[in-house]
Amino acid sequence: MELILALIGAVTGCLAAVYSYTAIERSKIEAVNAYYKNDRDPDFIEARRTVYNLPENYIPSDLIQDERGSKIAILILSYEQSGILVKEDQLPFWVFSKNAAGFAVVNFYRILAPYIEYRRGKHPFFAINFESLRNRIVKESPEILDYMKS
Repeated sequence: MELILALIGAVTGCLAAVYSYTAIERSKIEAVNAYYKNDRDPDFIEARRTVYNLPENYIPSDLIQDERGSKIAILILSYEQSGILVKEDQLPFWVFSKNAAGFAVVNFYRILAPYIEYRRGKHPFFAINFESLRNRIVKESPEILDYMKS
């Protein structure tokens, strides 16, 4: 009788582990879907357009004063959230690995680096997870920087 109870306990434990694993994987897929849904959001598209249209030698403090600052905030907050989710293993890194999404993160960070540094004057951790996501992409795909030069 004890053997049967032990077997039932073992089977129950295994089923719970399998269920937990599938729930975690399902939540990661939901995070991937949410990332790509956000990528198609009209506000996010407008934020990308705003960043791409910044003059080469823009003055970061000027951006805070006008509507470009709120559009830039949308983009930074989105990549900040993605960085947190990747760091916490809630969003798989492969979403950014050797593809256009990874290039976008690195390129947007390059463009926004002066703005981010300016904002860190008052908020030392501003966009820190965006930066760590960018750094991880560059570490795993250093050749991406070659495309930034061309």
